[in-house]
Amino acid sequence: MSKKFSQIVMMAIGVIAIVSMMAGCAAPAAPAAPEATAAPAASGEKIKVGLSFSDFATERWKNEEVLLRKLLEDKGYEVLSQEANHDVKAQNDQIDNMVSQGVKGLIVVAEDGDAVVTSVDKAADAGVKVLAYDRLIKTPKIAAYLSFNNVEVGRQQADGVMKAIGADSWDVAANGKIRLVKLGGSPTDNNAILFRKGQDEILAKYADKIEVVADQWVDNWDAANALKMMENILTAAGNDIDAVVASNDGTALGALQAMKAQGLAGKVPISGQDATADGSNSIVKGELTVSILKDIRNLSPLAVDTLDTILKGGTVTGLKNYTMAELTNDDTKTGEVPCLFLEVQQVNKDNVFDLVVKSGFQSYDDVYRDIPDAQKPPKPGESAAPAAPAEKIKVGLSFSDFATERWKNEEVLLRKLLEDKGYEVLSQEANHDVKAQNDQIDNMVSQGIKGLIVVAEDGDAVVTSVDKAADAGVKVLAYDRLIKTPKIAAYLSFNNVEVGRQQADGVMKAIGADSWDVAANGKIRLVKLGGSPTDNNAILFRKGQDEILAKYADKIEVVADQWVDNWDAANALKMMENILTAAGNDIDAVVASNDGTALGALQAMKAQGLAGKVPISGQDATADGSNSIVKGELTVSILKDIRNLSPLAVDTLDTILKGGTVTGLKNYTMAELTNDDTKTGEVPCLFLEVQQVNKDNVFDLVVKSGFQSYDDVYRDIPDAQKPPKP
Repeated sequence: MSKKFSQIVMMAIGVIAIVSMMAGCAAPAAPAAPEATAAPAASGEKIKVGLSFSDFATERWKNEEVLLRKLLEDKGYEVLSQEANHDVKAQNDQIDNMVSQGVKGLIVVAEDGDAVVTSVDKAADAGVKVLAYDRLIKTPKIAAYLSFNNVEVGRQQADGVMKAIGADSWDVAANGKIRLVKLGGSPTDNNAILFRKGQDEILAKYADKIEVVADQWVDNWDAANALKMMENILTAAGNDIDAVVASNDGTALGALQAMKAQGLAGKVPISGQDATADGSNSIVKGELTVSILKDIRNLSPLAVDTLDTILKGGTVTGLKNYTMAELTNDDTKTGEVPCLFLEVQQVNKDNVFDLVVKSGFQSYDDVYRDIPDAQKPPKPGESAAPAAPAEKIKVGLSFSDFATERWKNEEVLLRKLLEDKGYEVLSQEANHDVKAQNDQIDNMVSQGIKGLIVVAEDGDAVVTSVDKAADAGVKVLAYDRLIKTPKIAAYLSFNNVEVGRQQADGVMKAIGADSWDVAANGKIRLVKLGGSPTDNNAILFRKGQDEILAKYADKIEVVADQWVDNWDAANALKMMENILTAAGNDIDAVVASNDGTALGALQAMKAQGLAGKVPISGQDATADGSNSIVKGELTVSILKDIRNLSPLAVDTLDTILKGGTVTGLKNYTMAELTNDDTKTGEVPCLFLEVQQVNKDNVFDLVVKSGFQSYDDVYRDIPDAQKPPKP
């Protein structure tokens, strides 16, 4: 117990690091909603929340109960906790009891995803926010389902076993078909269904090479049941089996006991899951072939932050609705559930030390128990002899300009994060000069950089130097602006088409476009101010804007459509002065593409008494833009939380340079990314979500979250009109 407890303590200590790391996941999360949203309970009484566990016999659940309780108590909640010992009626009764005691939120590890619906639906109907934790509860009344990519778990299990058996080159004529045993998990656990779906996707590729000699499911994931099943299977098969796909470490280790007795352990590949201490030890011994690491240290903080955000009325970033049919692999199921799925990793003998031990997921002593000292690697942090200090790897930062408010701030953050990881950082700013940016990149490559993060002045022009860098082996990341070459290692940005949609949507709502009476008012006289035509993001913003504006095509007259070189506010001011002169000040709405250009245009509009009367959009939720929103001038801005992008870029570059796989990247064609069908090639991308900011939510989204300072946003605002400081 002391070893397990030490692991729990390590998990709790690692929470801060893990939460920051999660910004780099497939499905990344933004900073949690501000903690001052909910009204305090009467007389300072703590809000109660509940934890309901199927059992504590499964190794991981007790550890997670301890961590969840600690994290919730750290946030000021009173925590009630129950364990049902695999009894579905007991779990329903325990949940009913916690609801009767006044819990406002509930995190549930379901014994049976169908049976627990009885109490969960009652809890939800009573206003309790219920999170399904790692196991689905089959009702659309839950507030969210948080788990791992469980279909991918199954794929990785079957993939590991098929690779170990050499299925691709298996000669059926010489060896006969691969005699396969399938051991599913508990049939009441929906995860087991999803694991099987993933397993079968991989096994289907080898259908002509496989003979399934047994296919059974293990009630309660019970290792003793798995042992008995495998004994019976081996007896029936005369020990003639070639491979076993089992669905977790417990059942795999039970099966292995039977296989050991017949001399098959270490000869017949077998899969597991959870990278438990016992499972990892079995991998080291060459018995268990592969396990799947679901880093539960990420799931507990995610669940606590999610529940906290929901209870305080905030919006949880990263949730995506899935149908119950998708989640259960059962087309008769109806309804949708908000979900967030974390990534998984395949663990085998080659990587168990790095993934499981060095990461602190399991202790060195637990994983390498019973292993002769001569066969153990050095403990993490120890080595046989001190190594010579390694020369720092050089990486480069290339910025289009520092005139744009955000870029200097991000240069400082990127430099710090890279230096914290041990890199030597070279940095250059091109001051809107495309030739200078190419020359600066060439120069950094000549100085030996291995990685490069680029904010491109011109996504076409910079290809000259970026292609040369990539050909020299430099890993180049396009940061927030696309570089139009498939030779880049990745493109990291925000959902820029959605930015444009939200800009146009905010302006159209402000003007009341849905109810606009053309007969009475004439058409909406619209000004479109695009961004810099050399910035591919400006093209994507326009694509999103036009998607929304197309809905009102019969109500809109575009009186001007111009693009603002270099996103220059002074250019936007001059353009708007000319537009207003030509239109006789007769304009109804302006869709501008960032705060800088919008604020430039607003100077011209103020001079004509139109500021605050004519809706206008921006982007970036800058301090000046947010201040203008508070003053009732700028109508809407779009928050792209750049605090998430810099850590994501640094983690991505670091992973690529170290030969790892970046979770969450998805290939897009260059045609999709540029809205230009003549472009060819594909680029790995990851796009973060955005939020629309207006006068009603600027305090919560921008100030309370710490994105901009209270004093900057509320400067020049009379004290009587300011909200209290957070």
